[in-house]
Amino acid sequence: MNKIFIETIDRGDGKKLYLYSQNKTNYKTFSGLPPVEGNQTHLRFHPLRSEWVAYSTSRQNRTFLPNAMECPLCPMVSEEKASDIPVDQYEVAIFTNRFSSLRMEETHVPELEISTQSATGTCDVISYSSNHNDQFSELSQERIELILKAVAHRSKELLNNPHVEYVLPFENKGKEIGVTLEHPHGQIYSFGHIPEIIKKQSISQQGKPLENYLSNIPEELILKKNSTGICFVPRWARYPFEIWIVPYRRVPDLYTLSDDEKNDLAELMHDVSKRLDGVFDAPMPYTLAWQLSPRGYEDSHHFHIC
Repeated sequence: MNKIFIETIDRGDGKKLYLYSQNKTNYKTFSGLPPVEGNQTHLRFHPLRSEWVAYSTSRQNRTFLPNAMECPLCPMVSEEKASDIPVDQYEVAIFTNRFSSLRMEETHVPELEISTQSATGTCDVISYSSNHNDQFSELSQERIELILKAVAHRSKELLNNPHVEYVLPFENKGKEIGVTLEHPHGQIYSFGHIPEIIKKQSISQQGKPLENYLSNIPEELILKKNSTGICFVPRWARYPFEIWIVPYRRVPDLYTLSDDEKNDLAELMHDVSKRLDGVFDAPMPYTLAWQLSPRGYEDSHHFHIC
């Protein structure tokens, strides 16, 4: 699967809905859920960790573990059942989170006894499937390839904005992790600053430690490899069942990978997801991050998923 089809729907107030498909699709559209009014966001500086913390006044009111009939990620069949994805069908969708804790437009920033500033950035949601009960491990490899290309497209678009310094696609899966929607989905955040831990990791990669390690991974730590990438248990794992997926070629982001490399990456992600769900014969809760390069570190950063 090389060519994909992308349709963009303007949702008003600067918000957009992106629909990605393997074949040209005619969508029936609806009004969808209304915007959240009165949300105020800002950043506060943590003096001991030297990092910014985001605050949002509306996050407490976001949708919490709805059933399929009330899920905001399911497609719509009529105006009576409103959704964040107001179309009658879709394969993969990305849209602006109504409860975003980061915003491009200026908002009121309170004056406190600590430093504060605008929470510049965006918060997107990416829905992997229109089926409420799908698990990532049950998706076809072709669907995972489409997800990769959707994330690549949107991440590249966000990084083209001069006000964005860093883009983080990620997924929190499972009630045990604290998700508020069980529909299969991830998120894409863009930041007007580089988070401190990301800056530290980026500086450390200037010596290419990850690229050098790939040729020295002990066989017992390798889960699967193909012609362009590898997945393995890192010797430095901080969490149970921690797995890294890394392309052999050092590239700064997902967008720079070739179609063959994206397809191989999808194969590795498909294999890993099945392994994780097989550990306890049930969907495995996890956190996943797509480690893209922050602005200014493109020449040394090695894209990876962990």
